[in-house]
Amino acid sequence: MGAKESAVAKAKGPQDERDISPPDAALLQVLYQKKKIPKDEANYTVQDRDNHSCIKCKFNLGDEGRCHVVKGKINNEKGVSKFFSPKGDGMLPGDIVWMYVKGAGKKLKYKEGHVFKEGARGFQCKDCKYYLYSGSCLLIEGKFKPKMSCGFIVKTGHGTQV
Repeated sequence: MGAKESAVAKAKGPQDERDISPPDAALLQVLYQKKKIPKDEANYTVQDRDNHSCIKCKFNLGDEGRCHVVKGKINNEKGVSKFFSPKGDGMLPGDIVWMYVKGAGKKLKYKEGHVFKEGARGFQCKDCKYYLYSGSCLLIEGKFKPKMSCGFIVKTGHGTQV
């Protein structure tokens, strides 16, 4: 099974905390407030062109048809909001969560991490810089197996320094 564009967009890329963009700040706000942004406030629309669609956004949870920032079900192929952020723009979502963990002093709850039992090859917990071989994660509460994954994976060697 190959990784979707959104998995690559949210897991790989050089950056540091000074690269935070307005959409990144929106995710940080969602994490602190524990409340996603309603579709109308996010200017979410479904359009005919797909050059800027949800599936190409780093905040996309493709298999779930959801977004880290926008509330409700989204259209992967034709949906877009003002929080669209492609690979290479701003920070990686996992590194934004790391900023939250450092600032709030607590990890995300298991359910908030969008954890699933087996990730795509190359995008599993064992490939993430936040995974500890004790089975813990620096971002999310709970125990994890090497083949699991989450919505905030950051591939080893990418993103901000831990």
